[in-house]
Amino acid sequence: MDEWTEDELAAAVDAYRQMEAQLTSGSRIEKATVYKELADLHGRTPKAWEYRMQNISHVLEQAGERWLPGLRPAANVGTRVEAILAKLLSRSTAVVSHVSGPTKELLEREVKLAEASGRFSPSDALDERRRVLASIVRRRGQAAFRSALLHAYDGRCAMTGCDVTDALEAAHIHPYIGQASNVVNNGLLLRADIHTLFDLYLVAINPDSLRIAVAPALRQSTYGGLDGSAIKLPVSAEMAASQDALAWHLSQCLWA
Repeated sequence: MDEWTEDELAAAVDAYRQMEAQLTSGSRIEKATVYKELADLHGRTPKAWEYRMQNISHVLEQAGERWLPGLRPAANVGTRVEAILAKLLSRSTAVVSHVSGPTKELLEREVKLAEASGRFSPSDALDERRRVLASIVRRRGQAAFRSALLHAYDGRCAMTGCDVTDALEAAHIHPYIGQASNVVNNGLLLRADIHTLFDLYLVAINPDSLRIAVAPALRQSTYGGLDGSAIKLPVSAEMAASQDALAWHLSQCLWA
């Protein structure tokens, strides 16, 4: 067939990165299925796509990066293709994100600001330690707000049931806009990783059924098991999460 186009090579890199993300999340990778889907979408044979994946492993190995188990580097890639793959891999970085829309734009802007200000490069170990601890304190939320939610949810994550206090954070349903936001009805006690996904609008709660909704992109990951599960209710109905706030949060999820 003709030479591989940049679009075809981009599809191969995207599929490779998705398999990396699946491996990281603990999900099983069906490589043969991936190759067949690529063949159906773009042509060529599944075997050709498999070999191209091995070329990607080769480029990663040359850059000193880890490659996917089972896809041993194949060096016979060609100068032109190797250059394109290196560019595509550099552009994609090693991180696959399911965040989209305005939230993704804001997140990327914050990353650029942090890099420009040097916040990712502390001057010494003590500065780094302080930065980490300060970040944890901020994520946990105001002490009184967090304490109220710990009481309301009996010290357990509203979505996972996790009872490790050090991992639990006070999550605002509607973003903080002043002291009035720090009311139990506008909060949920969430495990740190769930809090992050909630703030990124990748996990939500149906205000009518009070069941968890997980973004389609995450349903094959370790978080998929939460989809459709009922949340833990607070010890008192007066402390229940506001349905209006939950509805607003769900409305911000582009996939809902």
